Amino acid sequence: MKYNQLEAFYQVMLTGSISQAAKNLGRTQPAVSMTIGGLEDLLAVKLFDRHAGRITPRAEAKVLFEQINPVMQQLREIRGRFNRLDAFPVPRISIIASSNLATHLVPHAITKLAASGQEFRVMNGSSDSIVLEMENQRHDIAITDLGIREIPLGSPLFDSEVFHVPVCAIYPKGLVANRGSSLSLQDLAGLEICSLYEENLAAQAVRAKLGSPRVEFGSFFPMACYAVLGGSVAIADAITCSTLLALTRNTLPAECRALEGIEPSPYYLMRTRYRPWSHMADQSYEALRVELSKHQTFEATASDA
Repeated sequence: MKYNQLEAFYQVMLTGSISQAAKNLGRTQPAVSMTIGGLEDLLAVKLFDRHAGRITPRAEAKVLFEQINPVMQQLREIRGRFNRLDAFPVPRISIIASSNLATHLVPHAITKLAASGQEFRVMNGSSDSIVLEMENQRHDIAITDLGIREIPLGSPLFDSEVFHVPVCAIYPKGLVANRGSSLSLQDLAGLEICSLYEENLAAQAVRAKLGSPRVEFGSFFPMACYAVLGGSVAIADAITCSTLLALTRNTLPAECRALEGIEPSPYYLMRTRYRPWSHMADQSYEALRVELSKHQTFEATASDA
């Protein structure tokens, strides 16, 4: 199938008429009709019933529309982003990160460089949106945890490194009797557990071991705060723990322990291949790399509150 065939079909389905689709596409009605006919020939199926100049989608057309709708929307978004590339001033170093990282780790890593006069732009987004932004070369550096899909490590548009951060339990001081450096899954028996949303790949591994939570969250930090304030256990990771302790400045009585029996959380540090690079961008990337490397090991910690 050719793009112009899908585009014509998409417009006909959206507008409900050949004439309006032709107007939207800047083409003639006969041209759109011929394109639709070519698509039907290619698929060997009749997509529309035609009566007295009107067309009515058949079941086959509705099925095809459902299949191509997300693809067409994504293509439109990509085209729009590239059209806007020159519309906004691009700062010298642009970083996009998932919320768990943009909350503390990224600001902490770039503080000294920013104090020296380097300009930054720090944005946050979901794992999927971060990958799309990097594919469109909208940022110099990206850093994200796992979302609802695997991160494409072999992309020709950006380079990536993977860091494995220990999973840990975050809970109010004294909630868990075990005073060792780590907890087993059995130590959490009978306690209320909260984790990330069901579609998250990392959360699925947690649920397989601990069951479905009563409360699920879209990101780690609010989940950790909820657990400490509400007397439950947040299944998070070492980055969340350091973020919680740093930002609450020991006002929350929290404990963080490594959790045995669950694979570490993968974090991905990415840099684009087709944006101008600089020595300061190298330094920024290395600063983030150092912070992620630190979090690949974890020791039990607690607030002073």
